[in-house]
Amino acid sequence: MSDPTEIPPSTVQSMAARYGSDRPRRRWVGVALGGLLAVALGIWAVWAGQAQDDEPLTADVTSYHVVDTHQIQVKVAATFHDAGAEGSCLVRATAQDHTVVGELTLTADQLRADDGHWIAVRTERRATTASVVRCGG
Repeated sequence: MSDPTEIPPSTVQSMAARYGSDRPRRRWVGVALGGLLAVALGIWAVWAGQAQDDEPLTADVTSYHVVDTHQIQVKVAATFHDAGAEGSCLVRATAQDHTVVGELTLTADQLRADDGHWIAVRTERRATTASVVRCGG
């Protein structure tokens, strides 16, 4: 009785005739191209990460409080990448239907002075949330 996992030589020959035999050079070229692609992707990831670090400051809204129809108060936590960092951040208030109802640009000096304090943002109508949209130098 023969081994059921063994492929008969005639089948191997017909498959090689139909699909071609194994080509080590083609496999080596594929592995080399895959490696180059992986290296390129790694270089791009490092570049993209460093591009994010170029901002002199970053900020996030830590809490907000809707005062009335025309005002929302926010607390903003800012991170400065060096002591003399300059720039500004845009705080945006949005309504329930996701439309922008108020904006306030805060400079680095204002963010340093108002750290941990409530900052008032004037709104056209009732806001439901606030967030820092962007910071830049």
